[in-house]
Amino acid sequence: MIRNLLLGAAFLAPSAFADTTLIFDNQRQNAAPGATRLVIKDNLIGISERSDTDTERLVALFNRSDSSFTFINHEHRQFTVISEAWMKQATQRTKAAMKRMESQMQQQMENMPPQYRGMVQQGRMMMPMMAPMMSGASTPAPTRTYMPFGATNTDGFTCRRIDVMENGKKVQQLCIANASALKIPRSDYETFQAMLGVTERLSNQGLLSFGFKTPPVTQSGGKTQGIPVVIKDLTKQTTTILRETSFAPVASEALQAPKNYLEAKIPLPVM
Repeated sequence: MIRNLLLGAAFLAPSAFADTTLIFDNQRQNAAPGATRLVIKDNLIGISERSDTDTERLVALFNRSDSSFTFINHEHRQFTVISEAWMKQATQRTKAAMKRMESQMQQQMENMPPQYRGMVQQGRMMMPMMAPMMSGASTPAPTRTYMPFGATNTDGFTCRRIDVMENGKKVQQLCIANASALKIPRSDYETFQAMLGVTERLSNQGLLSFGFKTPPVTQSGGKTQGIPVVIKDLTKQTTTILRETSFAPVASEALQAPKNYLEAKIPLPVM
């Protein structure tokens, strides 16, 4: 199906495209397959997911304008906005709070009998380990190395194979197609690339510690410079494959959290 859509699109100029929709199949070991739909409209990307037992539902929104994700919790009828600016502020506040606590502990230790000073000193030594937990941050992800292996043919179109290495071990195998090969408008491609970069940076700052997850298609990394056609995660034993793409107009209402859902804000650490 994707080949027919692409052949038809080849006769249209990019300016004729309204919005970009990418549909991926998600294959998981010992689990029912699912699908992920990405709708790119201007500076927004709506991410919907479906499994064999569920209807398709919007689970996240990416806003390129402020580098933020809106995560939608249908079970509790809530949504939460996490931006790079918020994460940076949370980190700064946590560091300030930890510095103040360390100063207070130092003052207390000076007035304590010698037999109790060791306990306070042990607490001070643990504070750097506590800081990530207090801010929700986690240990930064290992540095990734992207190893290209040239062009290959997948399901009738050409893509570039890239192996992703962590600490000398291959953790992902990607096949990346150029935006021009998929007839994706430049502006939509740039919004997609911005989402990959923000996902990677937020993950390194501890996004997963808050319980939020991003779909596999957003985890191919911001340095691949293209659209992932195949993502094989060798650690989680999952495979994500681009199945269909289209350029039909999408209503703006489809890229919004449900109006009857409440915003659940994560409070910043007290300075």
